[in-house]
Amino acid sequence: MIATRDGKQIDSASLFSALMDNFPDMIHSVDEQGNIIFFNQMALSLLGYTQDQFTGMNIRQLYAPEVLEAVEKGFLELKQTGEKRVESLFIAKDGTRIPVEQRTLAICDEQGSFMQTFTVSRDIRKLKEMQDGMLHAGRLAAIGELAAGVVHDINNPLTAVSLANTLLQQLIDERVQMADELRSQTTELFAMIKESAETIEHIASRLRDFSRGVKDQHVPVDLFDPINDALFILGHRVKTGRVTVLCPVVKAKYWTFGDHNQIEQVFLNLFANACDAMAKSEVRELTVGITPEVKEGRAFLCCTVQDTGEGIKEEDVERVFNAFHTTKPRGQGTGLGLSIARSILTEHGGEITVQSERGKGTTFTLWLPSFAYRAQSA
Repeated sequence: MIATRDGKQIDSASLFSALMDNFPDMIHSVDEQGNIIFFNQMALSLLGYTQDQFTGMNIRQLYAPEVLEAVEKGFLELKQTGEKRVESLFIAKDGTRIPVEQRTLAICDEQGSFMQTFTVSRDIRKLKEMQDGMLHAGRLAAIGELAAGVVHDINNPLTAVSLANTLLQQLIDERVQMADELRSQTTELFAMIKESAETIEHIASRLRDFSRGVKDQHVPVDLFDPINDALFILGHRVKTGRVTVLCPVVKAKYWTFGDHNQIEQVFLNLFANACDAMAKSEVRELTVGITPEVKEGRAFLCCTVQDTGEGIKEEDVERVFNAFHTTKPRGQGTGLGLSIARSILTEHGGEITVQSERGKGTTFTLWLPSFAYRAQSA
């Protein structure tokens, strides 16, 4: 029993039950086999089950299929560490996908043997919507910044098209008599027109796809594509900044599974930051590399983005991934790019770290799960 300030007695079990059922987040507990042995009212409200339906379910039935491997791995780690914090994904009874932030504690007996879990799961759908809004805002800002570069990139092929048309018109007007010579010249000019038109089409296509930012289309992704697309978009900034790009990444060799546009957004942010960091450097080299690695028993692609810029202050290194933290001058950065990048990589089952030394540059290291892609035969 618990005594209140006015002298009344309240049963502690009833108080605990009332606190659990009125707690704003989902609370549940599972045994060593993953069977649900305790849950609060919010668990039923969040996932849409009745008490009878929820009782006796296995926790694996509530997770999205793509996170089950991480759930199993996390369960084993929990038994060793005693505590774990992760983002995960539930599937409600009606099929709604619910992203959650979880904190789980391992409850052990007096001998230290694992008995059950105690997990608090917070619905973060509104937070994800906010992050998506920030991602879209960042994409729109990038498009605006690219306007001058796009004009520059389109101008050259358009000049070639105009010149080719002028020359073709001259050939027709002069009525060249040598059919073979005319055929050769017109063939070359038409090839020039075709190549220039394809360049314009590619620029327009990449800008259109990037602005759309199609969401949740997880497919096999050849990392060569988002890396080179990001470099293509930033081509004007790379040229005007006199940045040398060293990118020996080859096509169709390094595959992951995810959203092409989101992965491209990560590399676009890192490349743009690198260009900014090297603005005052004598040597301006942006180096991109990928190596396969095994981490904690899983196959990953370790991607590095290295610049020769001024580096990050030691006190800022641990904070660069925090939302709204920026090392750029006022008015030149929102402090959201790296926070969004980390969120994207977390959703893809990866992570990102940074190493930097003042005056020597910065290296961002990205881990993305490796995907053994095999092209289907026609």
